Amino acid sequence: MKILRFFILLSCSSFLAAQDGGVIAFVPDTQFVPSFTASGTEHRLSYAKDLANGTFFAGLGGSFPAAVVRYKGIECLVSVSGTVYTTLASAGVKFRVTNADYYADVTFDIPVSGETVLRLGAGHTSHHLVDDAVISLSASVLNYARDYVQLFAVQQLPIIRGFAYAGTYYNRSFIINKHRDGLFLFQFGADGGNLPLYQTLELYSAFDIKFRGEVNYASTQSYQIGVRTRNNRFRAIRLAYTFRTGMEERGQFYNQRSTTQSIGLFFDF
Repeated sequence: MKILRFFILLSCSSFLAAQDGGVIAFVPDTQFVPSFTASGTEHRLSYAKDLANGTFFAGLGGSFPAAVVRYKGIECLVSVSGTVYTTLASAGVKFRVTNADYYADVTFDIPVSGETVLRLGAGHTSHHLVDDAVISLSASVLNYARDYVQLFAVQQLPIIRGFAYAGTYYNRSFIINKHRDGLFLFQFGADGGNLPLYQTLELYSAFDIKFRGEVNYASTQSYQIGVRTRNNRFRAIRLAYTFRTGMEERGQFYNQRSTTQSIGLFFDF
């Protein structure tokens, strides 16, 4: 219902903008913000194997450019994104599914210069243990959910042949069994290098760091190096090694620390 209300509001706003000389284009072939490369919760398709054991980390989702509005020299790209992340642990002849973590976002990307974009947005995430984990791990199930707003700045940096970003999520409603509303999550990172290897194939490196209010702003750190091929600076296929350490990103294990090394495929669309 919230998504329906959003599209009704978008349609009405776009109609009014068009009446006043603005331009609206639905389902545009337009992007202003690259994928946050090393982030473990970005909207994308991904499949990575933990190098220490038979565990796989999978993500199914992506980001959909819904509309771009141009009004009096200002552009705004509206995108709708959704991804579910899960962990698959080897259990002999089959995999044991541990978690299902859902992310949904509506973002508004506004270029403020040739190299700087502001991102505003709102979203929801809820994290769940699934049957395999509840049965085999005898785990305690948490009620974990966040409704948040976000504000980011994304800056192109020719000096590193890449970009950097920094911003925050304000959790206006945050439940871990009980309400913890008002906590922040701060995030920053960068992607650079992009050294040509062969035709469209290039070598890159990236990092992403998050500071989490629910654990006294302890960090989740992610460092990545890999190769990718892309048809523009936003859409790419990557093969990468990732070192991730610090607080868990899976909400059911939010107060635990872990360190993983993985090799994975990532599809940024």
